[in-house]
Amino acid sequence: MTIDGTEDEETLLKLKEIKPCFALLRVNTDLSRLHAGRRVFEIFKQNDIDLSVIHHFIVETDDTNELALQMGTQVGALLNDGNGDGILVEDPEGSTFSVDFLRRTGFALLQGSRMRSTKTEFVSCPSCGRTLFDLQETTAAITEATGHLPGVTVAVMGCIVNGPGEMADADFGYVGTVPGKVDLYYGKEVVKKGIKNEDAVEALVDLIKEYDMWKEKEEETEEEEALVVN
Repeated sequence: MTIDGTEDEETLLKLKEIKPCFALLRVNTDLSRLHAGRRVFEIFKQNDIDLSVIHHFIVETDDTNELALQMGTQVGALLNDGNGDGILVEDPEGSTFSVDFLRRTGFALLQGSRMRSTKTEFVSCPSCGRTLFDLQETTAAITEATGHLPGVTVAVMGCIVNGPGEMADADFGYVGTVPGKVDLYYGKEVVKKGIKNEDAVEALVDLIKEYDMWKEKEEETEEEEALVVN
């Protein structure tokens, strides 16, 4: 069953009788996807229509940044409000973006909407005069080493002043304490102190392993490929 957002309330109410397995929400191009989508979901809620809805997103750009922006604003905003159960990304041209890129972009949107975790989540401070290491360089190194761990959250904080508070919900924390050294956290607890910057990323990996939350990259890649095939 496909919904385009132009349906009146009476038409949408018929879904309660038809009981389709799910519906594709492909909003008419003449309408605002965000407003039309919210209207549809509000009618569903008011009338107790329990129906899985997949957002059907059509690629209309060849720019990766523009694609991320469109998906985030048009679909991500709805998913964040609990409106919808997934996303189908279609590239009509068939050659603008690879299937793998669209798949990874779709998974990233679901992770950002807290619907499905397929990779590590990173929390980072905005950096300020108190930052005790190169935040961008360090975050890139940590991402390279640990970015393949679904369900794990790593916080990278430049200093001890606001770090513990900003990373309260993270599994692991990497926090600058004095020039050239960092402390590692598990949750809100400091578990390793005064580690030299050059050794800290490796120490973070060891810490993740200690708490049985580590997975080798090869294993993760094989599992993802099997998921796609199935």
